[in-house]
Amino acid sequence: MHMFVRGSTVLLLIGDLIVFTGSLVLTLFVRYQAWPSHDLVSTHLRAFTVLFVFWVLTFLITGLYDRYISLVRKSIPALVLKVQFFNILLAALIFFIFPFGIEPKTNLVIYLLISTLLIVLWRLYVYPLIATGKPMRALVVGDSDEALAIARMFQGNPFFRNIKPFLLRKKDISDFDEFRASLLRFVDQGSADMVIADMRDEFANRLTRDFYKLAFENSNIRFFNLPAIYEHLYHRVPPELVEESWLLENVSAGSPHYAYDVLKRGIDLAGAIALLVPALVLFPVIMLAIYLEDRGAFFYEAERVGQFNRPIRILKFRTMTGRDASGDALKSTLTITKVGTFLRKTRLDELPQLLNILMGDLSFIGPRPEIPSLVSVYAENIPYYNMRHLTKPGLSGWAQINNFDVPRGGVDIPRTIDKLSFDLYYLKHRSLILDIEIALKTINTLVLRSGT
Repeated sequence: MHMFVRGSTVLLLIGDLIVFTGSLVLTLFVRYQAWPSHDLVSTHLRAFTVLFVFWVLTFLITGLYDRYISLVRKSIPALVLKVQFFNILLAALIFFIFPFGIEPKTNLVIYLLISTLLIVLWRLYVYPLIATGKPMRALVVGDSDEALAIARMFQGNPFFRNIKPFLLRKKDISDFDEFRASLLRFVDQGSADMVIADMRDEFANRLTRDFYKLAFENSNIRFFNLPAIYEHLYHRVPPELVEESWLLENVSAGSPHYAYDVLKRGIDLAGAIALLVPALVLFPVIMLAIYLEDRGAFFYEAERVGQFNRPIRILKFRTMTGRDASGDALKSTLTITKVGTFLRKTRLDELPQLLNILMGDLSFIGPRPEIPSLVSVYAENIPYYNMRHLTKPGLSGWAQINNFDVPRGGVDIPRTIDKLSFDLYYLKHRSLILDIEIALKTINTLVLRSGT
């Protein structure tokens, strides 16, 4: 997989650290109108090294180490400027609290300008040149939407400008013999460095022996199964790509994840207890605001589907006008209160769910729990939907940080299929590292309001 991209998060990190350090030297040069001495650089570098650690963490939280951040070229300058401005404010606070022996007030302003410019130049122009490898030609075999998405990713993305894609589709060549001859001719002419085949496709499946033979005859060609490439590029597993073998490899909720599950439960308990202490201070304020608006109940319990399809009841601050008399979430006519609007935007309505985490019904990280009536509809209409219930639901999940256009109220099968593809990816790759990434990006969403 890594033949696509030579660059990585490590490369971005190393480049950022070089830019941070180089910006500091240039700042001292601009500030003092002379090349800085070794002692001057060392004095500032000792203090700024502490800042570099915090700044890298800020970059991580705000998504600047996402694998394909360099692809969204238009967003880089604005995002870097916003993050760097926050970093300078953080630096000023740290210099105010801790005695480093220097007070670089003017230097921080100069540093903001220089470092922001250099970071943008590094990420827009230098990194893509280093990250892209030698020119390669990719033959994508298949008619599916996923095959087309991979070809478009290679074709329209500057990060993959070293890869020239070609599509071989049954839609264009309906005769199998002609289809097979086109593939072999393409390979014989040396027009392919990699073949990405969708083995669900009838013609591609019939070419299995040819792929096997070609792999031995031409060692320069790499062969890939399309679902694996799609998952690698898009960080999701569409239900359409799930086969029986995938299910057998990933349905296990037992021993392969036992240590992770125990550690995760310990983190949930410690985190819930730590957050409940300051949260309990907010409870009376929130309860008073709810009471003053309509004299209604402070909390409400919502039934959801938990791990292994067990029903759970989660606790929230009430944000709507009352409980719907029908009890059917699909027919609810409730409206959001003014206080409720604020609580939802700030996510304060979910504070009582810390109690659900203590009880073990929820985790901090996991697929968002769904309403039973919706689960019934989705389970009937979406293949493998209940796979998402093999792991404990959470307050935030992989779908939430990657797909802000999630369904909100009522039945929405297309968007739910999209959301499920991220849940399946999390089910397969769940780990402490992935949970940390989700947690950091959730903080970005809550603090910097980059998502909804």
